[in-house]
Amino acid sequence: MKKMKPLALAVLTASALGSTNLALAGGSAAVDDRIAALEAQVAELTAILAAQQQANVVQEETIAANTASIQTNVADIEEARPMAKGTKFTYGGFIQLDSIATDYSEGKPGNKLIDDFLVASLIPVEPAEGKADSYSSFNMHAKTSRFFFTTATNTDVGKISSRIELDFILSGSGDERISNSWNSRLRHAFLKWDYSENSSIMAGQSWSTFFNVGALPDNLDFVGPVGTIFVRQPQIRWTMGGLQLAVENAATRLNGVDWDNDHEGIPDLIARYNGKWGDFGWSIAGMTRELSYEDRSVSSVEGANDSQFGYALSLAGKWMLGANDLRFMFNYGDALGRYMGLNIFNDGYVDASGDIETIDQWGGFIAYRQVWSPRWNSTFSYSMAEADNPGVGDYASALSLAESYQSAHASLNYEPSPKLRFGGELIWAEKELEDGRSGDMSRFQFAAKYAF
Repeated sequence: MKKMKPLALAVLTASALGSTNLALAGGSAAVDDRIAALEAQVAELTAILAAQQQANVVQEETIAANTASIQTNVADIEEARPMAKGTKFTYGGFIQLDSIATDYSEGKPGNKLIDDFLVASLIPVEPAEGKADSYSSFNMHAKTSRFFFTTATNTDVGKISSRIELDFILSGSGDERISNSWNSRLRHAFLKWDYSENSSIMAGQSWSTFFNVGALPDNLDFVGPVGTIFVRQPQIRWTMGGLQLAVENAATRLNGVDWDNDHEGIPDLIARYNGKWGDFGWSIAGMTRELSYEDRSVSSVEGANDSQFGYALSLAGKWMLGANDLRFMFNYGDALGRYMGLNIFNDGYVDASGDIETIDQWGGFIAYRQVWSPRWNSTFSYSMAEADNPGVGDYASALSLAESYQSAHASLNYEPSPKLRFGGELIWAEKELEDGRSGDMSRFQFAAKYAF
């Protein structure tokens, strides 16, 4: 624009001079008139050019001021940024309302936790005197709702990510009389370093490496089958392709002692391999554990104590059958204990001489998910678990130990959108003791869930 104004002035001047030369023949008066007109035009163009130059100066000053303001704002944003530059932050979770109607065949449970979700070990059994009235309950809660935060940062040594996740189940601090003010609890809290392709180190609290979460049935109940592995705990996990090796927190629970969760030995050691054949994904996991206890009823004096090693194996998988799928799990070992079915069996027992004895246990499930249409689907599952408990000669209270469990689930779900679900589920579960006494529960659960 600056170059165009002088050029226009020159063109107009030349044009005017040309016109003046042509008018010389008309006499001096005409020449004077032409010169006066030309001077007026030159003065006008000079004024326009000066005004344009002034406008350009103002514009440049405005641009400089705006640039400085933007740079200041960017600096302020960087300083106020909730995450470091280059870090991706996400959050999500779901809201779920559960309405649960239950009938217990052998009386009222001693622990209300089973009213929130199936905890098979809490199913009431027939009392020793053989008299029990059935008990019915109705419970509505939103405790299974959850919320999580994640971060991911690409660095020159690989991607570093983290996750913190909370829900509200298992809280003992609220009540149902007025506000249902249940506390949150920690589900997951871990960091993960992907230092190369398909290789990572994870440290923190998450699902046990022994547990293939992808094989768990799509039940409405919080846990589901009585024979599933189900454990979250602190750990360090090393992943190399399909192989995973982990060192995980140890805890021991034994029949015959009052010092639950005592442990003085090594952490639980777990190895797992994940494989895939076409539409069939599977995993096999092995674990060795040291079980231990020490009587410290008088904290300064060492009492009876012992330690014992045990093992466990787990085979699990998911087979995609078009839109449908078949899921399964089978677990076996003499130290499954707390890892299976929310501790349906203990890790072992202490015999009369104070020694730890392990017991063979097994459990598993099979589940089929049927997609009826894009908006309707169902899951059907059956599960069992058993333990080879000691005889009365080895353990005085052997007859009161749980010998076996069964459970079955059948659901129908309506999903008007992929993240919105309304579902109903029928649940049946049974517990049987070594002496033959048993009890069962029948339940209908309705759930409304929205994931975000």
